[in-house]
Amino acid sequence: MQDDIAFLLGLKGSSSVSRFERFAREPDFRSALAFEHILGAPVQKLFAPLFADVGRGVSERARERLDALQALRSDARHAVRLTHLGRLAEPSPTLFDV
Repeated sequence: MQDDIAFLLGLKGSSSVSRFERFAREPDFRSALAFEHILGAPVQKLFAPLFADVGRGVSERARERLDALQALRSDARHAVRLTHLGRLAEPSPTLFDV
């Protein structure tokens, strides 16, 4: 199966597929989308640990951005922007939160 996936991804051998499976290597964007097509599962499910790590980074940067934009909170023109950043700043729920 790994040989087939490697071929479909355009890789020379199955060792890269194995590294992706063990999360020892992160796929590039095209490879991640190809995995979704090949395996029929969403990228966020296939690479859940990486997806969660990226989400934590986005949340942290959104909190930093909100802190930097405190002065705009009273300006209605920025309400949509600040609301969106606020949603991003909230930690994503995990299976442990359910």
